Amino acid sequence: MAGRFTLGRVVLASAFALAVAVGPARVASAVVPIPAATTSVIAVKVGGDRTGDLTVGPLAGVELGLYAAAGSADPVNGSWALCTSDADGDCSFIVPDTQTGGANNGVRFFVGQVGVPVGWFENPTLRTGNGSGSNSTARPYRFPAPALAGGQTYTSASDFMISSTWSDPAASGGVWQQSRNNPRFPATCGLDVALLLDLSASVGSALPQLKAAANTIVDALTGTPSRMAIFSFDGDSPSTGTTNHPNLVPVSTDAGAAQVKNIYSGWALGKGTNWDQGLFAMAQAAPAYDVALVLTDGNPTRFGKPRSGDGSNTHFRDVENGVFSANALKAEGTRVVAVGVGKGVEGVSGLNLRALSGPTAFTGSNAAAADYFQAADYSSAAADIHDLLLTSCTGTLTVVKQLVPDENEGEDVTGATPAGPGWVFDASTTTSGVSGLPATETTTDDGTGSVNFDLDYDPGVTSADVAVTETQHDGHTLVTPGGKNAVCVNVATDAALPVTDTGGTGFSVAVASGVAVSCTVYNRPIDTDADVTVAKKWIVNGERFAHGEQPSGLTADLSLTDPGEAGATPQDWDMLRDGYTPGAAVEIAESAHVADAVHVGGTDLGKCRLAGSRITEADGAAVDHSLPYAATLAVEHAHYTVTNTVTCEGGLADTGMSAKPILWGAGSVLAGIVLLIWFRRRPLTA
Repeated sequence: MAGRFTLGRVVLASAFALAVAVGPARVASAVVPIPAATTSVIAVKVGGDRTGDLTVGPLAGVELGLYAAAGSADPVNGSWALCTSDADGDCSFIVPDTQTGGANNGVRFFVGQVGVPVGWFENPTLRTGNGSGSNSTARPYRFPAPALAGGQTYTSASDFMISSTWSDPAASGGVWQQSRNNPRFPATCGLDVALLLDLSASVGSALPQLKAAANTIVDALTGTPSRMAIFSFDGDSPSTGTTNHPNLVPVSTDAGAAQVKNIYSGWALGKGTNWDQGLFAMAQAAPAYDVALVLTDGNPTRFGKPRSGDGSNTHFRDVENGVFSANALKAEGTRVVAVGVGKGVEGVSGLNLRALSGPTAFTGSNAAAADYFQAADYSSAAADIHDLLLTSCTGTLTVVKQLVPDENEGEDVTGATPAGPGWVFDASTTTSGVSGLPATETTTDDGTGSVNFDLDYDPGVTSADVAVTETQHDGHTLVTPGGKNAVCVNVATDAALPVTDTGGTGFSVAVASGVAVSCTVYNRPIDTDADVTVAKKWIVNGERFAHGEQPSGLTADLSLTDPGEAGATPQDWDMLRDGYTPGAAVEIAESAHVADAVHVGGTDLGKCRLAGSRITEADGAAVDHSLPYAATLAVEHAHYTVTNTVTCEGGLADTGMSAKPILWGAGSVLAGIVLLIWFRRRPLTA
């Protein structure tokens, strides 16, 4: 008996670390109790989030029960037939009277779920059948344990539940699954969205429709402060011949949206359906996404990396692993929205979509609350997701700041790109019954170059006139396509909206309560044709030195503020820095250092100190300014000189710098030559 139990524990530990993606690489099996001669132990492993291609972390607090039959409503007993998983994911039943002749000897109980910890929900039924959607069965998620014998331990990872027999639709990985609650759909306009595309062979001739649907989803976010990442899967992820693109691409502009669409425009189909690895690829990505959209036309037939499964049929094991990966993604705060398209995922296939995302199905009017969608075709699916993504943007105004290349002229905005951080916009309204304004928003470094203003409308108020002004940066001028200070559109339809100019750079636009409005403001840098050079001089005990020839131990580093709004950066002395506009401000600063030992010609000057650092020349005129100095570039080629004054205890008269030592040095060389000639003329003696 003891040997049987020990073997069971070893099998349990190793099965958790292997290719079924079933648990942590190391399992604390000591928590599994040892059966007595009259008892049996049924041990079930419980998992939560995927932690690696082949591993899943344990989950505590899951309640399981033993049932008399697969369809029984209640456990057979209120005490020994119940267990709760511990921190190692171990849920163990100690079944009494299993010795020969005992009441439970030879009995086969069914393991089922009783409860979940806070933040999780159970999946009591999953869909199995062909991956194409045929032969669908809503199969209860319960497993028969072996016929019990006294002194025996039976584990889900070796004796029941686990199976690689693909003819058995209930084949499991041996780790009990349940799903994390889905994070709420974000209530702000401007999302980081990861789109996962199913490129399995079953898509077939509908591939153009799949790509068109993806385009519609991208269009829904275009013009808002949003970014997108693109992933794919077939029997693996990325799909055959494709590359995942986890980095977020801003889609606030048409150019950004075109960049995203180009990622998948040339993708072809592969084989198999691996929800697990597609979801796990998103969970492993460095960015944390707000929303993950899973667009699939079939149920999973593969799992893991390297992939397992038969590639044709859906088993518990295929779905379980997808759930574990979806859990890992949700753990990062990402809302998972599963979108099933076509006959392959209609009807009871919603059970598997539910397990990935959440229990709320789309009813036609609850897009923001819906966890999963089932659409007849890609066009319908795209329309539903398009509306979902705009939910948080209706009744808001997005302002996108774009910078036009400085070589452009007039109203030409070709090649414009989103502005960087630090562009400030103010919005206000005089419409009664509208709150949320006035407000000030500033662009960030997210790459979208955009800000969003959220308006709250009182009942009966359907529109607000919103006035926007920008704080224009120095060295830039407004570009006015069509003679207007901004170009505004309805995000949902891309229809142009009328704009009224206010002042030199402001504008106003009507924002309806049920419409998402996006306005683009263009600026072009003014030609930059000013530069600045800063020279350096030293005065040491009254003697002048050019920089580079000063006594050793005296150093100074120059810094200048960059053109535009950038901060100070290092600059070499006597080197030109351009890119400024005439009249721009630049701060001149230095960091000077006097070493403990200052030398001239090898002679120590004694203790020295920096007596002063001043601007002594500006554009050829003598001046006297302290550092740091805020200069205004009044000429095209500005020039300044910084002079440092140093006093030392030792003088320069005896340092080897006077003429006398130099002459003596020359005389010594001459004497050496004369002696050399004299010695060469003497005969050599032994």
